[in-house]
Amino acid sequence: MIALSAALLRAFASDRGALALAFVAPIAFFALFAAFFRHLDDPNGMRIEVALMVSSTEPAATRLANAIEARSSGRIVVTRAADPVPIRAIDRASAVITIPRDFDPNHPAVEIESLLPLPGTGDAVAQLVAAAGAARNDADGLQMPPIAVRDHTRHGALMRAAAPGIPVLFMLFALSSLAARGLGDDEAGLGERLRSLGVSSTARMLAQFAALTVIALSQLVATLAFAAIAFGLVPASPLGLAGAAVAGAASCAAFVVALSEACGNRARFTAIAPVFTLVLAGLGGSMVPTVLLPEALTSPSRLIFTGWSIEACVRAIDGRSAPVELLSLAVFTAACLSVAALFVRRSQFQ
Repeated sequence: MIALSAALLRAFASDRGALALAFVAPIAFFALFAAFFRHLDDPNGMRIEVALMVSSTEPAATRLANAIEARSSGRIVVTRAADPVPIRAIDRASAVITIPRDFDPNHPAVEIESLLPLPGTGDAVAQLVAAAGAARNDADGLQMPPIAVRDHTRHGALMRAAAPGIPVLFMLFALSSLAARGLGDDEAGLGERLRSLGVSSTARMLAQFAALTVIALSQLVATLAFAAIAFGLVPASPLGLAGAAVAGAASCAAFVVALSEACGNRARFTAIAPVFTLVLAGLGGSMVPTVLLPEALTSPSRLIFTGWSIEACVRAIDGRSAPVELLSLAVFTAACLSVAALFVRRSQFQ
């Protein structure tokens, strides 16, 4: 019994994939969530970065804007936009305050929109506006009416991020499992039998890519359909979401195919694929929305296909276009297939 236990421990110690999953993956994901939780706790971490847009030329509007800027302190940081710009074009803003063009000092009203998917952000911004209005009255010696706040926040941002984010994680796991099975079949002689029937290795690789894309797309569609039926998460742009879903599924399938061809055998692939899956899903926003992460962790999400896939789907759900993300996904998919084809051709000459 002792000898058998020792043999099992030696086998475990010699299995790099098992070691990575046992030690590297937990530490890596603890680091991700620890950075997230520390970001929430740090007074200089999770801040409400407010963009202030002033469209009115009324002197009272200018005085109000100055009072709002003067209230900037602690976790609430106010930055005035130089020119009126679309709300979504403001980089990394947590919320937006707009003093509209028709601002009336006798019936003052401002518009706010919370972009940070955390409860209470809109209330904090509204309180900031109210406090700024009261401070303006005290400074000017006036008794103007309280400022009406029109909140245009569309709630449910966390759910909109989770709807495509969670299936991306499980798409990668499912596709990796199927690719590992395919590598096992090849080692059993399936590839040789297909070639004897006139099916080239490149054709087999493309067929695998097509099948994995359909499976990944089915997973994503099923989750989004459930979100719509059970939670009312109806996309504002169904066609845009369809395009984002296809692009995201194809990119995941292409990555798995390229990785499996690069590994060449099942043992190597099963050791590497889970680690890649967890890292790519975590940094891409599958587990924690990237907007809640510190900048050091959100930057990679803008450079990896999982982040592009999730962002493209979220934008479509919100009714916004995602040309950069869709183009990036298309280029990435083509690049992965090219890499896979290169390894396929190389294996034929070995």
